[in-house]
Amino acid sequence: MADSKGFWSGRRVLVTGATGFLGGWLVRRLLDEGARVVAPARSLVRPSQFSKTGLAARCEVPMGDLSDARFVASLFEGAPYAAIFHTAAVADVRVALQDPVACFRSAIDSTMYFLEQIRTRSPSTAMVTSSSDKAYGPQPTPYREEAGLRPNHPYEVAKAAQDMMTQSYGKVFKLPVCVTRCANYFGGWELNLTRIVPDAILCALDGRPLVLRSDGRFTRDFIHVEEGAKIQIDLARRLIETGDVKGEAFNFSYEVEIDIIALAEMIFALAGTNPGIRVDNTAQAEIRHMRVDTTKARNMLGWRPERDLDQALAQTIDWYRNWNREGA
Repeated sequence: MADSKGFWSGRRVLVTGATGFLGGWLVRRLLDEGARVVAPARSLVRPSQFSKTGLAARCEVPMGDLSDARFVASLFEGAPYAAIFHTAAVADVRVALQDPVACFRSAIDSTMYFLEQIRTRSPSTAMVTSSSDKAYGPQPTPYREEAGLRPNHPYEVAKAAQDMMTQSYGKVFKLPVCVTRCANYFGGWELNLTRIVPDAILCALDGRPLVLRSDGRFTRDFIHVEEGAKIQIDLARRLIETGDVKGEAFNFSYEVEIDIIALAEMIFALAGTNPGIRVDNTAQAEIRHMRVDTTKARNMLGWRPERDLDQALAQTIDWYRNWNREGA
């Protein structure tokens, strides 16, 4: 995938979910590459990279709800966007289980409104929709793009819906839009500390036992969040320059299917401590085994990860070791 240095200089782009984990890294990278970033948000109250490191002050930040069609339409009243990066969603599977309606509205309505604005007002604007490996639902691993999506959990269904909507607008209306299905993100500025990687790291650094909500034998696949940001940006450039990925979906991960206990033990070893693990086994309605196959991205896009899982975890441990928790 091509180096995008210089390509984004002066280009106007929109990033949804800028106050989230992936969105914050996308904004940082796009600003560093000279893009003019519009980052709509409902609130800047939640601690995030976007609000804590001065990124918000370098962007245009319209305040509103992306599940409101009129607000989304208002975002298209200025100069056209070169690209839209749609990462906004209810990101916590437990929250999605508690409030499925909010989960569906956040993912599905916003995606529909953006696709319609592109179709009717700005058909040259590229859009990369962040779906998820969870859109595949429970089925044999590794997941390949040609496999049907079989979601059950509200989070999975919401992701699959926005995934298929984006594919439809790319294939039927020939719009420059495509989909990423990335494995679990981790890295610096992940402030949802209940997720397994930051939780295990902070337990290791603090010397307290890690409590798992699963039985510890669920398997997951991972990718560093900075890899994820580069993937989105490179795909948007591909849509703008060649358009040969319109309506396509791509998997991205390190292709390492590892159970949660083994992952925690890897983190403890890299951190140089072993605080122990306690298994609660209270997880509900979650997929037991997950791993994606990245052959399509490797062959069609020439994609390769910039670091392996060990290197990415070590980098993340260093970030949390130097993190000012009180300032978060």
